[in-house]
Amino acid sequence: MRDQVLETALADRPKAGRKGWWFKNRDTVDGYLFLLPFLIVYIVFVIFPVLQAVYMSFFDWDLLAMQNRSFIGLENYVTMLWGREMTWDLQHLWPWRLAIAGLVGAAWLLVADKTFKRITAVWLTVISLIFIVVLGVHPAADAGRWNDALFWSSLGNTIQFVLLSTPLIVGVGLLMALALNGGGRFFGSLRTMFFAPYVFSVSVLTLIFGFLLNPQRGILAEFLGYFGIEPIPWLTDPNLAMPAIVLATLWWTVGFNMVLFLAGLQDIEPQLYEAADLDGANTWQKFLHVTIPGLRRTLLLVVILQIIASFQIFGQVFIMTRGGPGGSTRVLIQHIYESGFRDFDLGYASAMSIFLFLVMFVVSYFQFRIGGEE
Repeated sequence: MRDQVLETALADRPKAGRKGWWFKNRDTVDGYLFLLPFLIVYIVFVIFPVLQAVYMSFFDWDLLAMQNRSFIGLENYVTMLWGREMTWDLQHLWPWRLAIAGLVGAAWLLVADKTFKRITAVWLTVISLIFIVVLGVHPAADAGRWNDALFWSSLGNTIQFVLLSTPLIVGVGLLMALALNGGGRFFGSLRTMFFAPYVFSVSVLTLIFGFLLNPQRGILAEFLGYFGIEPIPWLTDPNLAMPAIVLATLWWTVGFNMVLFLAGLQDIEPQLYEAADLDGANTWQKFLHVTIPGLRRTLLLVVILQIIASFQIFGQVFIMTRGGPGGSTRVLIQHIYESGFRDFDLGYASAMSIFLFLVMFVVSYFQFRIGGEE
């Protein structure tokens, strides 16, 4: 009789399994509920367009006749990355391949010094060997050609802009932050002045530098004229157009990096500098052993954001030079834009977009692996 009463009581008791799971994971569920509005927007406006671009890259997709698209597989990627009468030799682009090999050697030296992880060095070596082999492929000198030579020239100009702009903008931003890392209205006013150009639109930027660099009526030409220097065609000289765009981008965006570095500098404990003073460290030693380690995460963030932004260069190039003179400033985003909205080839434009995304992803991944923490 007692056993029957116990079984009846247990049967009538509300099941606590589901209720227990809810209370055990309530914080997690609440967190996802708070994130849900952002996740919906992120999926709709970021994830879905990326997946759609991957899908479109396998089609011959005409912007003006989207219902007539046809599946072509990897043909867009073959057009982008391959050519006719292709060959391979060891001397092609040898400076780039030598630089990559030097990077691998430096990584293994850091492994031996126990400042670099072995698994990261292994992955870097594998990727570098792939690049060293791939860079030897090119069209034959007599009858070969790329399927899309504009893609490679645009990619080269984009990489050139990244290599020129990233160290300059990051370095100047750090120097400005170090110089303006003080209190008072004077430093606050200077920080505001240097950050102000960042809020300008790209059209305002190009208008300002168009007047500044104009060889006939520009302010810089008038200034140089006082010293007897002939006007310099900044935006029409193939050797000067890209550096001019880099300087314009520096003036426009360096204020943002300055603010990030200022935030990082304020997180460094003042006691570390006091301890360094007691140990007799000079200014350079304090910068090298206190400031740089304290800014490690900020520096990693700034470098990654700057590289991603530099790979996406488009507005100032398109307005200031239209990719000229002679294609010397034509960048990959411009080629994507023209392929999609001038030539109406959305499939090929999507394939190039995916390629650019993968390049930025690989670069950012290795920066996180090299500079990030567990």
